[in-house]
Amino acid sequence: MIAWLGVLAISIVLRVVLEAQEFPYLVAVAPYMLISFATPVAILVGTLRHRPPHRAGWFLLVAAQVFYAAADTVTVVDELFSGEFLEPTPADLLYFAYYLLIAAAVLLFIRRRSPGWDIPSMIDALIVAVSAGLITWVFVLQPLTSDSELPLNAKLTQSAYPVLDLMLLILAVRLAMGTGTRGTVLYLLLGSLVLMLSVDTVYLVQNILDGGGVSEAYLDAIWMASLGLLGAAALHRGVRTFDLRSEHVVLDASPARLAVLAVAVLMAPGVQALVWLLDWPLNIPLISGSCAVMFGLVMTRMAGLVAVQRRAAVTDALTGLRTRRYFTDALSLECRRAGRTGHGVGLLVIDVDHFKRINDGYGHPAGDQVLREVSHRLAAATRAGAVVARYGGEEFVVLAPHTGPEDLLALAERLRSAVADLPIAVDDELLGVTVSIGAAAETHPEPDALLRTADEALYAAKAAGRNRSVLVTPSPTATAA
Repeated sequence: MIAWLGVLAISIVLRVVLEAQEFPYLVAVAPYMLISFATPVAILVGTLRHRPPHRAGWFLLVAAQVFYAAADTVTVVDELFSGEFLEPTPADLLYFAYYLLIAAAVLLFIRRRSPGWDIPSMIDALIVAVSAGLITWVFVLQPLTSDSELPLNAKLTQSAYPVLDLMLLILAVRLAMGTGTRGTVLYLLLGSLVLMLSVDTVYLVQNILDGGGVSEAYLDAIWMASLGLLGAAALHRGVRTFDLRSEHVVLDASPARLAVLAVAVLMAPGVQALVWLLDWPLNIPLISGSCAVMFGLVMTRMAGLVAVQRRAAVTDALTGLRTRRYFTDALSLECRRAGRTGHGVGLLVIDVDHFKRINDGYGHPAGDQVLREVSHRLAAATRAGAVVARYGGEEFVVLAPHTGPEDLLALAERLRSAVADLPIAVDDELLGVTVSIGAAAETHPEPDALLRTADEALYAAKAAGRNRSVLVTPSPTATAA
């Protein structure tokens, strides 16, 4: 990869120097063509050398760059001999194929790295796309389509490039904001796409302003840098893990992501102000429609963020059960309802027996695995309408509305059996895990009193030998199972 970057740097310098020294066209453009032809070879060599688990995306990049090199060759031949190809020229058709293939490769990378829908990243990409689409239309497509001197074929051909660039921009944003491993390969690939989109935009705008072809060496130098970064990405050993999903959660509202979205949303009023300063005709429906669409997308994102935060506030991160805070609120609410209607409220307090031995003997990751499996079994064995929560450490609670003493004791036994009947796999071993359960049922309960009664029943179950259920009712008699 270092050798490749060295060749790239030398070629870029030569391209600029040869143009400045007014060498013949073929000599001046030779360094550019070298990088154009070498890029698919570099990608292929990197893919075969590092052997990433999924190679289809990289092979698509090879094919895309072959079409790109062929298009460059046709462009040089046309420029050298005639320059009279009618649009769309053969080079345009080859460039269009390049765009489609590289878009397919990036889309494949996205699907490998983020197998699910990842709705937040999709919405973020749409926000950026609407903003970029507005800028593209106002400053590129509208001047092109309104030029009465251009034939229709030329208008359609030149308009296709910014549309295809916009497609790549959406995919690049989706790739950057989605899940997956971060690292050098991702940043090189994104850098290549950003440079390509930027120089394409500059080329189109300059072409519009100059009214003719643009062949400045500095544009070729940026295109070469874009191709070089793509080749470097394939030659980096990080391609072996590039399309794997990351074990680390990508922040849904990181400062960088919020900054990108803020800039995208502010583009619409910024474009309107710039058009007004330039004294161009204001396209009010287009700008207003763009603002309305982006506002709707931002509100959708905000609703998603609020839902995620609310879910996180009431869901235990380790077990997926409800949190202690959620359970406390639910218990108070149910007790108030029971006070009005007189229905019974049952409560179970569940503790994993000898849990400290598991942590000490097998480590905390094994203890976490036991807690997750116990949580799953408790949730699966509990009837609908009950609240299952992690109360703290290895202790769980089950709130069972409209439940009398006998039904509550049957539920406690069902939960105890669900945990004890099958061992839990930990570090290639099967551990027998049991729970002790304290149960309390009242018809006019007070939250604190009901919880205290269930807690006393739990202590009684532990004192009686563990792996059992004990029910305490308001009557003096205690029932055990």
